[in-house]
Amino acid sequence: MDRREFVQTLAVLGSGLTVAPGQMAFAQAAKDTIVIAQSGDALTMDPAKHSHYPTANVAFAIFDPLITRGADGTFKPALALSWSNPDPLTWEFKLRPGVKFHDGTPMTSEDVKFTFERALDPNFKAPYFSRISAIKKVEAPDALTVRFKTEAPFPTMLFSLYEAAFPALIVPSAYVKANGDALASKPVGTGPYKFVEWRKDDRIVLEANPDYWGGAPKIKTVIWRPIREVRTRIAELRSGGVDVIGDVPPEDIQGLERGGARVAAVASDILYFFHFDTLKDSPLKDKRVRQAINYAIDVDAIHKAIMGGLGNKISMVLPKEAFGYDESVGGYPFDPAKAKQLLTEAGYPNGFTIPLVSRQGRYLKDKEVMEASIGYLARVGIKVEAKYLEPGVWAQVSEKKGREGLIFGGWSGLDPDLVWYPLLYTGEYQSYYSNKELDVLLAKGRSTIDPKERLAIYKQAAQIMKEDAPNVPMLQPPLVYALNAKLDWTPRIDSIIDLRAASFK
Repeated sequence: MDRREFVQTLAVLGSGLTVAPGQMAFAQAAKDTIVIAQSGDALTMDPAKHSHYPTANVAFAIFDPLITRGADGTFKPALALSWSNPDPLTWEFKLRPGVKFHDGTPMTSEDVKFTFERALDPNFKAPYFSRISAIKKVEAPDALTVRFKTEAPFPTMLFSLYEAAFPALIVPSAYVKANGDALASKPVGTGPYKFVEWRKDDRIVLEANPDYWGGAPKIKTVIWRPIREVRTRIAELRSGGVDVIGDVPPEDIQGLERGGARVAAVASDILYFFHFDTLKDSPLKDKRVRQAINYAIDVDAIHKAIMGGLGNKISMVLPKEAFGYDESVGGYPFDPAKAKQLLTEAGYPNGFTIPLVSRQGRYLKDKEVMEASIGYLARVGIKVEAKYLEPGVWAQVSEKKGREGLIFGGWSGLDPDLVWYPLLYTGEYQSYYSNKELDVLLAKGRSTIDPKERLAIYKQAAQIMKEDAPNVPMLQPPLVYALNAKLDWTPRIDSIIDLRAASFK
């Protein structure tokens, strides 16, 4: 028990309150500190140096993007008040006046220009480079105007500038130039919370920014705790040690609600799927093998048994709410006999052994989904050797393009350009696949403004993907949070935990 928990316990005892078995030990008085449990610690405080949502949640409390998204997914002003297209190759943003970084330095268009030029530098090696790579030039004609120039029309520009496009969180140019890599451990942003301390693998502490342009946060202190195991997170919520936990298993919802917690669930834009390393010499280079794996896994049964039917089954690797999702293209039905036939045709009548590389505990029931899939593959003769990596190791392996075999990575994005391009375009950071015909379509889709033309392009791309089977589409899981019942907070569909409007009743 740490000092804060000890003081809370004394307060409860001193008030004469008792906690009934199974009931949540939430403090009765109004709180000004929130404790959030995540599945892992942050990897860095530099918003452009990761591709990791637990890190992004912390970063979004410290930094701001030009635009943000509401709980419903619509784009809204943040550091930029308005935006327009003076011509098809230009996006212009008018910045909010009077904004200051936590060190008192005014935020101007030069900081925005610096932020993007830094992340666009090939030597910087931003993991989410693909999200902003269409930007070829950034101009700052005056202190409150920024122009982004592209070589071709860029229809998904707004997706590249909000907080889930991690390099788009604005950093202070003067601070970075003067302090080098200090941003990674002592961040300075314009956000609602200031950095206080980071005890690695223990906690990150932030304090409210009283001068925040959006108004001082109602919750004064935020503590992020890395708690890997979901059962431990649930126990901490029950004991009052934390106020927010995510990835709540569906079978725990009723018990948590009976115990006094509030459960908040929203449809997720996260995607569960396997993709294949087709670049190395292995059976996965043969599309018949990839098709067989699609036929071998009973996704419907996994959806029902593991997710309790919550969320969506998907027939392509794209959220159902996304632009370009086309149910008519269809997925692969569960057909183990067809899977065995294809394996025999490919020269593997007795199956083969293949590695699976992933994390576990990063997403809701991710290991259970993987283990169930492994079981189905075993039935058709495919033996999977699973290797589950720690988050930090996973990030290092990913940066070196060291994933192999079956890859269960998780992804999100409400446009094909945000999902298919980084995962499937030849040579991209997350791509372990190459198809020149698909490359042409993906490049064309990301440079076409007209929505009808884009839909036609992506329909062709989906048909190629269906035939060549570079992945196994599976599920859109729900985002399920359990909360201190006194917390007033609404979750977002993109997994970002936004505390700007949060408060305790």
